[in-house]
Order: sequence, then C-alpha cells, then structure tokens
Amino acid sequence: MREEISIVEELDSYPELFERLHDLITPEGAFHWFKRLADTYAPSLTARYTRGKVIQAMLRENRAHFGDLKFHPNYLNTGNVAIELGNEPCKPIWLMAHLDIISYLTRERTGHGYRLTPLCEPRKPEGSWEGVALAYSRQDGEMKEVTRGSIIVTAAGKELFFETDARDLPLLTRVVHFNEARWDRQSGLVYGYIDDAFGCAALLLSALVLSHYKTEALIVLTDEEEGVVGVGNLAFAKGSSRLFHRVPRECLPDLVSITDLHEQDTSEEQVDVAPPGRGALFAGLASEGKGAVTPLQLLAFQRELASFLATKGIHLKENAGYVSRSDCVAAMMHTPNVVLMGFPGTYSHFADVPRAHITDLTDLAKALAVLTLVAQREAWRQAYLLR
Repeated sequence: MREEISIVEELDSYPELFERLHDLITPEGAFHWFKRLADTYAPSLTARYTRGKVIQAMLRENRAHFGDLKFHPNYLNTGNVAIELGNEPCKPIWLMAHLDIISYLTRERTGHGYRLTPLCEPRKPEGSWEGVALAYSRQDGEMKEVTRGSIIVTAAGKELFFETDARDLPLLTRVVHFNEARWDRQSGLVYGYIDDAFGCAALLLSALVLSHYKTEALIVLTDEEEGVVGVGNLAFAKGSSRLFHRVPRECLPDLVSITDLHEQDTSEEQVDVAPPGRGALFAGLASEGKGAVTPLQLLAFQRELASFLATKGIHLKENAGYVSRSDCVAAMMHTPNVVLMGFPGTYSHFADVPRAHITDLTDLAKALAVLTLVAQREAWRQAYLLR
C-alpha cells in the first residue's frame, strides 16, 4: 500500500505560492508572451534561432522578475531550446512543449506556383490561405521573408501548391501560413499560431514562478515535433528523440509532462461561444494508445490535483476525448511516467484560424508550476511513479 501523500503538505515548503501564481501569471502577461512567440515563424529545424532568440530576449527583458535559471539555446546540441531550474545535473521532472510550427517545402515550379511537400499533417480539406516563403539569412542568422503568395489545397487535401509571382525560389524553400496573433477580450479567445506557442508560453510563465523556489526541473521547448505522422511515431518528434538519446542514462527524468493543444470537436460550429474559464486539460491516453498512456496511480493523482487546484481558483479538467500524439512518443520510450497536460483549442493546422482561450493558458501555467513543485519530493515520486 502506498504512503498517503497530502498535496497541501507537499506545498508547505513553498511560501506564498498561490499568491505569487496569481500575481505573476495574468491574462495580460500571458498574451504578451504568447504573441511574441506566435508572431515569430519557426518552421521545423529553425526553432533555436527563430523563437529561441525571442525567448532569450524576453528572459533578458524580464530578468528582474525571474529568479535563478539557465537558458540553453541549443541544449546538448540537439536543436532544442531549454531552461534549466536548479543546480543539480539531473532533474526529476521535465516539462516539454514544441517550439516549431507546421510548414511546407517547395518542390518544382508548375503553372503559377510550386508544388508543396507538407512537413506536417495537413488538415485543410480544400481552399487557400495566405502564405509566406522564408529563407535563411546567413548574415543575420535568422529566417527572412522572401515573398508572399497563397497556399492552395486541392483534391480533398491531397495536393498542395504555393501560388506566387516569384519564379526563383530555391528547391525546399520553407512556406508557412501567414497569421498575426490577436486577443478578443470580449470573448477571451486568442487567435494565431497557438500550436504550440500557447504551450510554450505556459511553460515560460510557470518558470517565472518556479525560479523563485528551490526547484530542480528542465523545461524543454522542442524542435521538429511537427512532421509526417502517417508512417509512424519516428517520422515526427525528432528533436525530443535526439535529446532523450543524448542524455546520460542516470539523468533521465522520473516524470515527463507533455504540453500541447488538445483539439476540440468543431462539428457543431460552437467554437466562438465556448464559455470563459473552461480550464486547462489533462488526459491519460494519446492517439488511442499509439502515444503515451499515463500509469493509473499517476492519473489518479492528476484527478486529486485537479480537485485541489479548484479550491485555489485554478481550473484543470480531465479530457475524455481524443488527444493527438506529440513529444510523448519519444518520452514514453524512456519512462512510463508521462502526463499529458494541455489546453483546449481548435483548427491547429489551419483548417480555419487557430484559436484558444486566454484563461486556459493561465490555468495551465499555474497547474504545471504546482505539479513541478509537488514532484520535487522523493516521497511523492515513490508513491505515484513507476520506477
């Protein structure tokens, strides 16, 4: 029989925790962090020098609000951005969210544009969307816009083209959807590249609080999570796979939290009237078992945590619906202790304008911070984790 663990007792050593959570993690601050990330295009294999530079700049700008942490623009040379909390070489918990966005690669020119190879799972059945072609600037070390055009989807999503007047795009030029983040304050809905800038913003906001306490954790903002999923797990989540294989075995985490969008059903066309304060989500199963499956005792703790957080004004709910695979496909090969904590959202791959709710972002950031602090205790890990 496992030792009874009280969440309240686990958090006793973190004074003024909930006051700090509510003071530091606000809708206004959350949207600011999200927009800086979302409006920076980061196609796969570019995240560390696109959004990674933005994160480094934001940390510097806000250093008066952060405690002790270390920023790694290219952690262990895996292409992933990481933030290290604490001084121990091995961290009991990793918090992961992907930093890259869906993108397309130009192929041969045909007619008025270029055939595209998707470096993602296309979800728009037919139609067009404004697109941006990006090229790497060796002088600036950044991705630069070279032209705009239209991403055209035909034949029920099976053929994709980039229609543009530019006739000299090199083979495999990156093309992304054009979009700018905005917040409808009346409804609370946020529009833009929420997948997964929302999740990354949540992890950064949780670090804002965690850095003020004695915390040993690694926040990993991965590259190359996006990819072609039809041929199996190894076709995507490449950045996190490299990281798990490169970390010394003795420093693999006891617990991994994967944060990504939990796609919501839009069949009833009620996305825009979703009630505010719906809350962050957790799930125990990814892709009907093709991804991670959370162990039962750990899933039971998440239910306990959700009930406890509700007493503190933080909303965390269990998602009984379908949740896609993400970086969990790499994590689950190295530890069974994987939790799926994310947020409800829609149209993640631009079947329409992607959207999510701002208070779900703040709830998620707070819930992740609390989970991380609880997981610091060895007694808790002995009670709830498979080891």
